[in-house]
Amino acid sequence: MGQSTPILFNDRHILPGGRMPLRIPTGDSLDTLVFALKHGLPIGVCMAETQAQRSHVDIGTFIEIEDYTRSQEDGCLVITARGTARFAIHAFNQQHNHILFASVNALPRWPDCHVDKQSEPLVERLQSMFERYPELQQMHRETEFSNLAWLCQRWLELLPLPTGEKQQLMANSSCVATRDYLLSMMQDPH
Repeated sequence: MGQSTPILFNDRHILPGGRMPLRIPTGDSLDTLVFALKHGLPIGVCMAETQAQRSHVDIGTFIEIEDYTRSQEDGCLVITARGTARFAIHAFNQQHNHILFASVNALPRWPDCHVDKQSEPLVERLQSMFERYPELQQMHRETEFSNLAWLCQRWLELLPLPTGEKQQLMANSSCVATRDYLLSMMQDPH
């Protein structure tokens, strides 16, 4: 039997070792966040691009909140979240005034893996992105460019892949399938 955790949905994945700003609009999402913090519950984040996709999500990530601010534009709460661990979702259920919970089991972290010669393009292109987008580099103060698992997770956070494809790659027990997928994308001429 798994644990029950409050769930937030986002239009991007966050994975263990990743950091990103998450917008928390007023309503159910903010109520969920407040409830989790008030009761000391772990918070889970899942990617769903549409309302209909929410019930088909299988994998999510526990997060810790490192910082927060209010958006000057629309008043949304913006949290800086750090991904800590992946989890598998068994079932969703609504509780406590429309707060969505999921029954989850923690998944083991991907084993660290040294970057080999074949995987060097993943390092080079991510370093290039960090140079081109300083805000991305600021979010990842501690980098692990020699760790293939860390690299693959950052690529999954950044690339605009369909949710289903990301979910399949995230469900694997190591980064090998993700590495192969990413390298094949980089070699594809389109």
